[in-house]
Amino acid sequence: MTEQTSMNEVWEAPQLANRQPRGEDDLQKTNAESAGSTQRMVIYRDPADVRTNFQLLTALLIILCLFTLSALGNAWQYWRRPDRIVVDRSSGRVLMINNREFGETDAVKMMPDRVGDADKKYLVGEYVRLLYAVNPATRATDLKAALEMMLPQSAAKFAAYLKEQHILEKQRAESWQAIWSAQDVSTDRLDPFTLRVIGKQEITKIINNSSLQETKQLQLTVKLVADPEGRNDANRRTGFLVAAIDYKELN
Repeated sequence: MTEQTSMNEVWEAPQLANRQPRGEDDLQKTNAESAGSTQRMVIYRDPADVRTNFQLLTALLIILCLFTLSALGNAWQYWRRPDRIVVDRSSGRVLMINNREFGETDAVKMMPDRVGDADKKYLVGEYVRLLYAVNPATRATDLKAALEMMLPQSAAKFAAYLKEQHILEKQRAESWQAIWSAQDVSTDRLDPFTLRVIGKQEITKIINNSSLQETKQLQLTVKLVADPEGRNDANRRTGFLVAAIDYKELN
């Protein structure tokens, strides 16, 4: 027993010698680490930042609403019918605003749009003037406008006639200048779409380097038809087209 006890004391002595006591600093460090592992981190927004974002979002919504209202207003202005205001220039009185009439005068009278004899005579007068009043500076433009007043088939036939008879080449070679004076425009009694025109054409031309003057008394018969497209710039806002024209010299 004495030897065994002494050997245990010998082996236990080194173990006790290698142990070192834990200091107070080590204990505090361990406590701090354990407390940090269990502590939760909480993040807070800056109140000023929240207010700024809310103000920006509010401004964006207001701008979006204003843009929508502007788009709707522009669309309404585009699609709505414009105001129609009729004023009598002789008296300065307003006769109509939109569909509300305020009366009439001797100079102005409101009525449905109807084509009549005045439209026919105006179209025939313009058509004949473009053909027989020759101005070398505007001859091509005048003939083009006259052909646009005709039915497409009639215009093609008339253009072919002018080309076959070399009428335009002759007028250009002789430097034609002509003044047209309409003397009478009347509607045929049997056919309200046939008009007869009597007029005088005073021609100045150059032949063999000499200036010559010639006067022609002409009787023209013009047949009209209604334009399917109604009033437009081509038919001078009359609603008619020229279907045929007959030419006759009286002298």
